[in-house]
Amino acid sequence: MKIGYPLQTINLSDTKTLNSLVEHRRVFNLNHCELSIFETYRQCSDVVLSYNGLVITSMLRGRKVMHLSQNPGFDFLPGETVILPEGVSMKVDFPEADEKHPVQCATIALDWPVVMQMLDFLNEQYPRKDEVSEWKLNFNQYHFYNNRELANVMNKLISISMEDDLAKDALADLTLKSLLIRVIQTQNMALIADGLSTNNRFASVVEYIREHLPEKIGIDMLCKKACMSKSSFFRSFKETFGLSPMEFIIRERISLAKRLLVNPTATVTDVCYQVGFNNLHYFSRLFKLLEGVTPTSYRQRV
Repeated sequence: MKIGYPLQTINLSDTKTLNSLVEHRRVFNLNHCELSIFETYRQCSDVVLSYNGLVITSMLRGRKVMHLSQNPGFDFLPGETVILPEGVSMKVDFPEADEKHPVQCATIALDWPVVMQMLDFLNEQYPRKDEVSEWKLNFNQYHFYNNRELANVMNKLISISMEDDLAKDALADLTLKSLLIRVIQTQNMALIADGLSTNNRFASVVEYIREHLPEKIGIDMLCKKACMSKSSFFRSFKETFGLSPMEFIIRERISLAKRLLVNPTATVTDVCYQVGFNNLHYFSRLFKLLEGVTPTSYRQRV
């Protein structure tokens, strides 16, 4: 099962002081966005939520079941994010919430004109290098796993919103642009990961990488797959996904290693070589850097 990068948890409210145990809300207002911390302490269902503007919400603790329009309900867990456009409402179930197992999420709401201004700014000042794409949000890809970069910028914006700094509005405005970029890049990655994007020029590149992880992967072959020069390939790949091609390959190898480590008969050394590394120390160091634990510790946890 894939797991995204969780955000830092936030201290819970004292339940003795709450007027409601369902979606208790703490609000932090800024010039161009609003942070809400929601907490639920009892089981309930069909809680209707709606917002104005763009909504970016990430789970911090517990589990929700989300229902959007006519789509099937889905579990919403720590390490995951949902985005919603203006005017869309959702129904939420809390099947496991209680005072010992509270549910907590962080929601960033932005006025839609502010979102459009930021996207226009990005497209005018930092146009996409491939000249056929633009910076835009994809609301068909509304539920996705956090990567490290998205989790970091969400944590930063939450911290800015909650602190008592005279410059926090300026800091938040700068961070919001970073957040939009990271959301778009994470959506791009999720589209290809889920097999939903076949017209993206990098779809065949990603497919090739995943089919050849145990082997040495040459950049020249990837450039050929993308029909791009090496310099254009590096620029456009990182712009699209927020990672260099080599960073992407390493993360894919570590992701495969996590799946293989579930097998108790496979040694860490076996897994190291099966996913394309030829040095056990280097593999272990990268695994700990990206996952926070060594391969051996990860296996013990799962």
